[in-house]
Amino acid sequence: DFALAVRLHNIAGVLLIGPMIEGRAVTYVTAPGQTREITLRDGTKIAMNGGSRLTVRLTGQSRTVEMGEAEAAFDVTHDPSRPFLVTVGESQVRVLGTAFNIRRDATSTRVSVSRGVVQVSDLQDAARAVRLTVGETVSRYDATDRAVVSRVDAQEAQAWRAGHLIYNDRPLSEVATDLSRAFSIPVTVADDAAAIRFTGVLELGDEDRVITRLEGFL
Repeated sequence: DFALAVRLHNIAGVLLIGPMIEGRAVTYVTAPGQTREITLRDGTKIAMNGGSRLTVRLTGQSRTVEMGEAEAAFDVTHDPSRPFLVTVGESQVRVLGTAFNIRRDATSTRVSVSRGVVQVSDLQDAARAVRLTVGETVSRYDATDRAVVSRVDAQEAQAWRAGHLIYNDRPLSEVATDLSRAFSIPVTVADDAAAIRFTGVLELGDEDRVITRLEGFL
């Protein structure tokens, strides 16, 4: 275990700061129910899920991203002279050129790799790190400060981009968080039901229909 905290078909979103120029920080925001795809000046592509916020800064020496509660998929352009760094909370994700997904909610963090190699380390102790390759994911739970590395379908973590959500024995509280990103109206779950485990595939569409289908599964 190590202290790990990684804080990240409608195309929409809000650009809060003007066009990206050398060294200037640019913040991107999506509202719940919206997604946005952006291409950085170096060719890196970022797909943002709903209810997400991230700030990007590109210089001649570095490429950095800061994330709050968010979900985003990254396809990073290879540049050995400028590693790509995603900083969230007390952790940092470091890559040269790869594709990965970061999901951060109020209680947990998940980093999943679909191409290349990613290193996730503690900002306060760089020696406390894990390297992930294709098909691996690391999940960190705030309440226990516990990080778990496991295997996952490389496409499962980014299923939201295709309009569906895939779960394998996940708590209902996590499903509610994901649906709150997908829809403009928040989805909540009663405290005594939050820990119920769910396995299945939810096709995103009409919100009432999705909720009814989820109730049927449960």
